[in-house]
Amino acid sequence: MNEREKVLASVEERPYFSKDEFVLYNNDCLKILEQLPENSIDMIFADPPYFLSSGSFTCQNGKMVSVKKGDWDLSNGLKKNFEFHVRWIGACKRVLKPRGTIWIS
Repeated sequence: MNEREKVLASVEERPYFSKDEFVLYNNDCLKILEQLPENSIDMIFADPPYFLSSGSFTCQNGKMVSVKKGDWDLSNGLKKNFEFHVRWIGACKRVLKPRGTIWIS
């Protein structure tokens, strides 16, 4: 079993998409990251929640639209939001290879 196969075997969930050396998971990042071995990932692309959903409305393209993307985007308060970001970024640091990279949108 090569290094890539060992890393993939460590994760219980199946990838959302996989091709060649690229693997994409669509799941709770902490759940996936805790299953990965240390220093095993070359690159992470993350699109974390911004916790901006408020249930109110905004104007987008001339139309009134809801500012509620889902419960996952609701704020838990500044302190808990910050703690969440510290936790998932720390988990990313643990699994990134020494010369790995992380992209956060």
